[in-house]
Amino acid sequence: MGLISIGGLGSGLDVKSIVDALVTAEKTPKTNSLDRLETDVTLTLSGLGALNSSLDDLKSAALSLSLSSNFSQRSVSVSDQSFYTATASTTASPGSYNIEVESLAAGSKHETQIFTSGSSTTFGDGTLTFTVGVNTFDVAVSATDTLDTIRDNINAVAGNDGLVSVNLLNNVSNGVDTGSVLTFNSSTTGAGNDLVITYSGDASLADLAPGVATQSASDASIKVDGLTATSATNKFTDIIQDVTIDVSKTHATGITDSLDITLDTAGTKSLISGFVDAFNAFVDVSKQLGSANTDQPGLLVGDYTLRQASSQIRNLFSSPITTATGSFNTLSSIGISTKQDGTLEIDNDTLDAAIESDFEKLDELFSGDNGFATKLRDLVDNYTGVNGVITSREQSLNDQLGKIADDRISLSLRIEQLELRLTKQFATMDAIVAQLNSTQSYIKQQFENLPGFSSGKNK
Repeated sequence: MGLISIGGLGSGLDVKSIVDALVTAEKTPKTNSLDRLETDVTLTLSGLGALNSSLDDLKSAALSLSLSSNFSQRSVSVSDQSFYTATASTTASPGSYNIEVESLAAGSKHETQIFTSGSSTTFGDGTLTFTVGVNTFDVAVSATDTLDTIRDNINAVAGNDGLVSVNLLNNVSNGVDTGSVLTFNSSTTGAGNDLVITYSGDASLADLAPGVATQSASDASIKVDGLTATSATNKFTDIIQDVTIDVSKTHATGITDSLDITLDTAGTKSLISGFVDAFNAFVDVSKQLGSANTDQPGLLVGDYTLRQASSQIRNLFSSPITTATGSFNTLSSIGISTKQDGTLEIDNDTLDAAIESDFEKLDELFSGDNGFATKLRDLVDNYTGVNGVITSREQSLNDQLGKIADDRISLSLRIEQLELRLTKQFATMDAIVAQLNSTQSYIKQQFENLPGFSSGKNK
């Protein structure tokens, strides 16, 4: 509800201006204090957010280097992947091989005779049994089933699950008869895994159970450096230990493609470079946040959390890894040094030499319980984790912002009450003055009406 405006009719005073001035004098200092506090808290929150983001980026880079498996990856190169592809586990031995794909694995195929009555051909009641390796399933056939129906029933029956695919060819001929043919394709490859079709029931079902395959199931065959190997599928997993080869096309006789397995040194170097880049980005962000430039001070200038995090990370990088058993126990030993501005730089020649000479020992420098990357990951967690320093401070600062909002509401209520009280007080004063003025005028008038009274105006 709006306040009553009093114009000072009785006292002649500008009551509204007086009330506004008193209210402003009470409100302004408190509002300014809340504004300054809110600005400080908001800026600190922004600074902590930038610090948190930079630390998380550094942690992500450290996480990759903290995994020992990243120092034992294998790089696989195939000269022409249209014939075969290959993958290698971390335990595969480096080596080079010449591989010729002689044949691909195949499933067996069957086809019926030509039915001159076409797709509408029917048979007697009975059951067809399909056996592929150790798998068997049955399909019931009734006297009303056409070739279309039989095809659909075989493809859809429970137990088939893609073992046998049946197709219907129409309007085909063998030079004498023209009609329809059912073809049966087994997806099970490998020598000895031929599809066998048998029947029980009406003798006419014999025409749906051809005994001789038009294509027998067969193995895939490759030559590795001239030595032959076979597989029931197009995947070879036990020819070259810890290497999987998937074949997809056959070579011309005597033609090979090379397979090279090497240590993935390029991938590891890329991880190290990314780690250095993330650290340098953290240094840049830290400098900006902690800048004491009076024209544009950093959001966290003088902040203890920023100073502590920067100091702990620098101290971590300057300490050797005492548990490393190889030739490398410091960052400088692999060519990573600190510049005058606090950032890191890589001497690529030194790093390449370290990777070449003792690649698999690099993991002790970065991964494991005491590696640089593992320690850094754990250190960052102390700041950005669920119970980390930055996380806790951000929660506290957000709580402060909530309290500031509550204080603004309380201040607004107090100022409204003050304004109402002052307005009422001045209204009362103005009414008293008006009453006194009225009483004065009345008394004066009464005196002037008394006999013999002179006001002194004629003197």
